[in-house]
Parts: sequence; structure tokens; C-alpha cells
Amino acid sequence: MHPSGRQPTLVADCGGLIEQVAFAVPDALVDSARGSDDGLLLPIGNMIAALPEEVIAFVVVGSNALPAAKTWLARLKLACSLALIPVGGNTGGAPSPWIQDFFHVRTHDTGAVEILSRPDNAVASHLARAIGAGTVPVAFDLAGGDQLVGPDFRLVGWSSMKTNGLQTGDAAGLQGPAILTEVDHRPIRIFGYQVADLSPISLTDTGGTVPFSGRLHQVGFHVDQFVSVTGLERGGRPLLLVGEPDAPASPENSLLVNLRRQLDASVTHLIRQGFAVLRNPIPLVITSDSGKRLPRLYNNLLVENGLRPGRQKPLVWLPQFGDLEPLEDYDRANIRIWEELSYDVIPVSGWSRLASRNGALRCASKVISRQRNSPVMDKPILRESVTL
Repeated sequence: MHPSGRQPTLVADCGGLIEQVAFAVPDALVDSARGSDDGLLLPIGNMIAALPEEVIAFVVVGSNALPAAKTWLARLKLACSLALIPVGGNTGGAPSPWIQDFFHVRTHDTGAVEILSRPDNAVASHLARAIGAGTVPVAFDLAGGDQLVGPDFRLVGWSSMKTNGLQTGDAAGLQGPAILTEVDHRPIRIFGYQVADLSPISLTDTGGTVPFSGRLHQVGFHVDQFVSVTGLERGGRPLLLVGEPDAPASPENSLLVNLRRQLDASVTHLIRQGFAVLRNPIPLVITSDSGKRLPRLYNNLLVENGLRPGRQKPLVWLPQFGDLEPLEDYDRANIRIWEELSYDVIPVSGWSRLASRNGALRCASKVISRQRNSPVMDKPILRESVTL
């Protein structure tokens, strides 16, 4: 039992103003920088440089790469405060830039922070020690990218639900696996689809609430590849933004058709679970380094619902891909969606450089704390869709 009598809660993907956020910089990314060319570090540097002055950014980097990382960070025009956290010894530094997956963060009513991770997670332990956070060892296997935390729900990928012990048809599964429900009080909903929903059906079918029906499948690796939490509601339902695949300047192919069908079916399942859904265009294009045809992850973002001093609208940090690829129309279309939801959009360019690694802005960041009781905007008028 916690001393306050109330359980700590996971930091949400929407809501109050971001106060602290962490990044991880692997040695390989530091080594990719040459002279004034930031290489693969560019999008992460752009994100750090886009943070307001009230935010503290923690950057975890391997001890061997620390001098080069300092040189890189010194080139950035920063408004935020910055703290470097070296990871030394035999840990080898950060294993990847996708710090979102490494651990989970909970906060208490007092503002105290807990880092939840497996005991052998060097990035989590070094970060916790540096910021004075408590550590909580966990036995579950849930990447941060496969969970989105809303004001009063958690959306978890079906693959992670199965990994953590959900048994199809198990009555206990109606509340989710105990190993996951003990982490946070919010009810769990599932990102997945039923094979029967791959055939054309009406997305307005909302009969019944069946969040834990069996025989589901999951598209992609993690839910945050294709889904964004908005912190808004439509018709009393939490509003999610879900990617809608498109093939720019090329004929449709089987990859595109299958991804579209799977995401359409996933939307059907989300609606049945009580969500409202707005779609945003995501192009499926070939990456220059791997040659694979992959979606550009415009849903992989950071959002606030609170109002910062001097602003009339909340902020959303949106990944952009048009600096290296002919995707400016998609950049603009996705910006327009958030603007029409009454957000101030901060475009963060450079994410084509990491597109072959199946991640973007949210994957490369971990919000450590948000301000409680931030002033919020009036609810905007929502419309159904946006077109290019």
C-alpha cells in the first residue's frame, strides 16, 4: 500500500504541460554525425530544439560518446534546459534511440516519479538515479510503444496482451491480465482487429462493447505507429487519430491494400470499444537506405492539452518527412488536421532519416512528468476527415 492510500498513475500521452522529457542517443547515432552534418541525430536534435524554455530535457548517452554528444548538442539552438546523463561501464550505452520502449513512468499525487523497468535496464536505472526517481522492478513484457495512455483509458496492443498472459476466453481477461492492471487503475482497451472485420462493413457499427473478444490480430509492431491520443472527445467518446495508408504517385500494391484493410478493421474494433476515430493520411513509400516500403509515422507524436503562457491553443509536436522525401503534401495535410482540431502545431523535420527503423518522434522521447491542473482550451468543433 502506498503511503498516500492512492496508487501512482502512469504519465499520460495527453493532458497537462510537459515538464520533463528524456531522450536516448546510441553511440552509432553519435558516430553518424560528421562535422556540421548531424546525420541520424538530426531529427532528435530538431525535437530537443523545439521544446519550450519551461521544459527540462534529459539526454542519455554512452560514456564513450559523451564528448561527441556534447559537441552535437552545443550546435543546437536550445530554449529548454538540458541535462546529459552518461551511461558507463560495460552497459554499452543506449541500445537504440527508441527510449519510449525501455521503461514506464508513474507519478504520485506528491509529484514523486517512479521508473518501472526490468532490473537489467541500464538506461532506466541511470536516468532514475540522475533525476532522483524511485525504481520499481517489473516482470511484465510491455514496450512503451505498444501502450497509449489516455485520460481514463489505456490502449494496449493485442500482441502485448497475449505476451502478458491474456488467455482467449478467460473471464479474468475481461479486465486485462492482472500483471498489467496492477500498474495503473485505468481500464485497458485493445488495439487489434478481427479477421471477420477485414471484409467491407460499416464503421458505424458500434453495437456492444467487446474489448477483450478473442481471435484478434495486431497490425504493425506497436500501437503508437498508427494511433494518436488527442485528449479530446467526440460525442462523449475519447477521440483517437488513426492513420489511413496511401501510396503517393504510384499504383496501389498488395502491401498498401493489406495495411489499409487491417487498419480499417482495427478502427472497427476501436469504435466497438467506445472510441471515436478520425483518420489521417500516412504514405507508404520506399526508404532510401533499406529499400523497404514502409509507412511514415505521422501518428508518432507528442501532444499537450494544457495552455502554455502566452498561447491560445495547446501544442502538438508532429514529425515531418518532406525535407528528404517528396512528402510535403502529407506534411501539410497532417498539420492541417491538428490545426483544425484547434492545436498549434510544431513541425519537427528530419524523421525520414530514421524511417527504416520503424519509429519517429514519440518513439524517440519519453515524457517523465506533466504539469497538473494546466489551464485548457475550450473544446473545438470536430469534423470527420481531411483530404489531400
